Amino acid sequence: MNVLLFTASYGDGHNQAAQAIMEEMERLGISVQLVDYVDWLHPAVRSFTKFSLVHTVTRLPSLYGLFYRSMSKIPPSSSLQRRLHHLGMSKMRRCLRQFSPDVVVSTFPTPAGVLSELKSKGLFSVPSIGVLTDYTAHGQWVQEHTDAYFVATENVASELAALGVDPLKIFATGIPVRSKFHPDRVRTLLAKRDVLRERFGFQRDVPLVLMSGGGEGLLGDTPEWEQVIRHSGLQFAILCGHNERLLRRYENLGEPRVKALGFRSDIEEWMAAADLMLIKAGGLTISEALAMQLPMAIFRPNPGQEQKNAAYATEMGAAMTVANVAEAEEFLRSVERNPEQLYAMRHTVGAVPRLGGAEEIVSTICRLVKTAEQGKPSGKRELRRTGSAFHSVR
Repeated sequence: MNVLLFTASYGDGHNQAAQAIMEEMERLGISVQLVDYVDWLHPAVRSFTKFSLVHTVTRLPSLYGLFYRSMSKIPPSSSLQRRLHHLGMSKMRRCLRQFSPDVVVSTFPTPAGVLSELKSKGLFSVPSIGVLTDYTAHGQWVQEHTDAYFVATENVASELAALGVDPLKIFATGIPVRSKFHPDRVRTLLAKRDVLRERFGFQRDVPLVLMSGGGEGLLGDTPEWEQVIRHSGLQFAILCGHNERLLRRYENLGEPRVKALGFRSDIEEWMAAADLMLIKAGGLTISEALAMQLPMAIFRPNPGQEQKNAAYATEMGAAMTVANVAEAEEFLRSVERNPEQLYAMRHTVGAVPRLGGAEEIVSTICRLVKTAEQGKPSGKRELRRTGSAFHSVR
């Protein structure tokens, strides 16, 4: 089977979900071609859209929330939506002809929309799969010719159905996380937490906070956080991603209980060593923390998908939400006074149901493709759901 897999480098979430799916497919011997949709944009457009996203999220979150909600209400048949799809139409045609995929999988909605437009014209009939990477549904995913959707929870499935998607197309499998967060790997890492802390230079008996602002370092104003860290008795590992300025600033903090980290390929080991993760509310980050049974403090979730992601983690008892730096500081002080609350949160996180994720997504995709190859137009009605597993109807 040949798979064309689309991602988009707007933040890390779409890429990590695509990586998780690709890992599982390659483990099964499936041929995968990964394409970053952002690479299809003109370099100037690419730079502008990335800059605008980061600037709006950090400086004008209310405007971002308005944009997010407005885009969710645009119907697929609207002239604006069709113009957006036409931007990638010719490259999508060439890509489909070059790779001749048996199925197209998208972790970002725009490629799925472009493909749906091509299928509506009768130019292609390849099955199209959408993988949502947040704990909410967005209207941009609603496309007539997308054959199946994989979502985080049954609640998200209901949201997507309310937007007009046939419920028979929707599968609640969980958000796909990378193989390094597989339950077997997690158990191994958690069994050697003390060893990992010693290796990283941290004390065993002082809570360790892993701070992550995302790939662009979006946690907020650095001077405020510096004061919080200096006045705290906790230990901190600060993930700066590719933000070199932030990395240099924290490297020069001069606090032995604080370590600044650039991009890490061994993030799962740092998460296993930590007692608490201070994060922005990305769907993938939350899913990985849940997989690692790591309590979270979610910082100032922005209107839109971040608020929905944070609400899910909070409702599960896996996270606290802090609206600003002062609230974050107070929560960290409470952790310092009473570290037992983290043990209680970890126990709660461990009890959160974990769906099949990448393994279930890939096995279901294989089943859909097999059904389609047997001469059925989509195969979606040949499947039924039983709990979180899917079985062919004989």
